[in-house]
Amino acid sequence: MRARRGLILGWVVVGLYAAAIVVALITTTDGERTGDDGAVASFVEAWERSREATFIRTGTFERRSDVTNAAITSEDVLAQRPPQRIHRQLGGVDGRNDRRVIVCAAQPGDDSKPAACKLGDAAGATYDEDVAAEVAALRTLVEGPTPVYSVERAGNGCFALDQLRSEPRAPFGVEARFCFDDATGAPTNSRVRYAGGIVEVVAVTDLAGTVDDADLEP
Repeated sequence: MRARRGLILGWVVVGLYAAAIVVALITTTDGERTGDDGAVASFVEAWERSREATFIRTGTFERRSDVTNAAITSEDVLAQRPPQRIHRQLGGVDGRNDRRVIVCAAQPGDDSKPAACKLGDAAGATYDEDVAAEVAALRTLVEGPTPVYSVERAGNGCFALDQLRSEPRAPFGVEARFCFDDATGAPTNSRVRYAGGIVEVVAVTDLAGTVDDADLEP
């Protein structure tokens, strides 16, 4: 695995945009919020670019409870060279080889090797179709008169999201922070806080824009 060493401190990474925030007040059914239409558009653009980029990143994943201080951690590796994508986390693997979804479930107990991989239908949606559907779904969360999340620039290629209204399927918890690398377009550090005090953090330590065939093996 080849990687350009780049220690990224905290949850802030070199990013896509450095611009002043233009603030507008938008009234929703749940009250008022501070929104930034420019930040929303930039966030969606950065997310889409991150799914179309070629890169390999390595770091750590942590899920912890702010209530009990219990935590689980694992290595987190994401390799992407569209239409191929492999993500390793918590002993399992998931990804895509164009039309075919790849899932290798984690083994129970202390076995660090994932179970035999299962491949999805070869006639499924293409990688590009999957990205388009994901971006369309993201737009429904952050755009329109009553979005689920507000979006603001958080400096250095990062975006801060805050939940505005109740939505059981809200994927980014009650607040989240996502960062993107300017050079590669890769998603880098992230932090998502869910109701009940559960926090999930990805901290990236290595990032490269070159991906070998071996990096994409499940």
